[in-house]
Amino acid sequence: MRTGYTLMELATVVALLSFVAAGVAPSARRWSERAGAIAAREAVAGLIAEARVAGLGRGGARVHLTDRPWRAWSEVGGQVLREVAVERDFTTVVALSRGRSRTTLEYDALGLGRIANETLVFRRGNAETALVISGYGRVRRR
Repeated sequence: MRTGYTLMELATVVALLSFVAAGVAPSARRWSERAGAIAAREAVAGLIAEARVAGLGRGGARVHLTDRPWRAWSEVGGQVLREVAVERDFTTVVALSRGRSRTTLEYDALGLGRIANETLVFRRGNAETALVISGYGRVRRR
């Protein structure tokens, strides 16, 4: 009595697996792109929250966003607290409102913003998510 599989059975299994993989791959890629864009958005939202809290105790804070490459960093009293390299770490680009390539968000000693409303759109592949910052400095995810 022989055990094992014939070449025909193995070829059939490989063919079925390739059909399943072909159907799953595009949705897995879309999911990966969306997850990367959301991760970048949340990293920047966390940076903004940290800057606001640090600014409460030290009289104010700033968050800078700039392109080439896209990155964000926070500073309090001229000292950099933390940096997020959005483009390098998340392979995500950011579009600022009004087509600008850089912006600075300022928070006073009460944690209130001194800015006009700002919308940051994070794009990775075909995925897109946004962070809306109100004039008072509150952050809303979209």
